[in-house]
Amino acid sequence: MARFATKIQVRYRDLDTYGHVNNAVYLTYFEIARVGAFLDLFSKNPNIRFVIAHASVDFLKPARLAQELTVYTWVSRIGNTSFTLEYEIKNEEGDLIAKGSTIQVTIDSEGRKEAIPDTLKVHLETLLAE
Repeated sequence: MARFATKIQVRYRDLDTYGHVNNAVYLTYFEIARVGAFLDLFSKNPNIRFVIAHASVDFLKPARLAQELTVYTWVSRIGNTSFTLEYEIKNEEGDLIAKGSTIQVTIDSEGRKEAIPDTLKVHLETLLAE
């Protein structure tokens, strides 16, 4: 399976009062990685729409100010109307900081669930096979 790597610099605004990355910020890191992984596809197919139906995060180690993190993203499942992305966040030393997943559901212009468009499905299947 193809894994995308996205570098993220921990910023001061990401921190909580204990000096480590706030738990909610990890979902933003997932979003940055997800958009980066699909940016080329969406620029060629602007009618592809999806919403996040489920998100989960396991927090394993704290991340701190000025660390450079790498978010690894890959496709783990493709359904009829949804697909699952998995994430791992590692620090510069290669320590696993957090891991998680999101389930994306494709929708039409009215916001109703619809089958994954063929252009997206082909792209996802290619990523899953690599």
